[in-house]
Amino acid sequence: MSILSINDMDTLKTISNQELIASLYKRCYTNLKLYFLSYTHDPMAAEDMLQDLFVKLMSMDVIVEETAQNLIFLMAKHMIINDVRHKAFVREREKTMRETMLFYDDSLPRHIESREILSLACKHLEEMSPKRAEVYQMYRQEELSSKEIAAKLHLSTRTVESHIYSASKEMKRFLKKII
Repeated sequence: MSILSINDMDTLKTISNQELIASLYKRCYTNLKLYFLSYTHDPMAAEDMLQDLFVKLMSMDVIVEETAQNLIFLMAKHMIINDVRHKAFVREREKTMRETMLFYDDSLPRHIESREILSLACKHLEEMSPKRAEVYQMYRQEELSSKEIAAKLHLSTRTVESHIYSASKEMKRFLKKII
């Protein structure tokens, strides 16, 4: 009987982890991809998130086989939560940058002109049907998706998309006239 050195044990542990990860990949691939797809609605993005998940898993030292599947889905959930937080942070930063750029524009006439156009656009928004104006405002100012708006207003997603399309088209036509 031979005694294994610490290096030999690390090698065996690495091999067994790799085999376990390969086995988990085969077993969980379809369910994980569908889980990520339900969040991203984009097959390529779902595939990227899935690959990132297994790369993270491969960097782990110890994986317990009995709890590995639960660990994978927990990691997937946290990846989605982190992605949502990141996107919210990016939206907030972009909004702050737009506001800052408008405020610090070095041209006073350009700043006044921008404010006037914004004021006229708001007045034109009041001339639209109340529901269409509300949907447009939620979409443009609150930066909500059509699904989020549909849920808040108890409308179908298709109706919300129709309102967004019509209001955007109407607003573009109005702005072309005044500019």
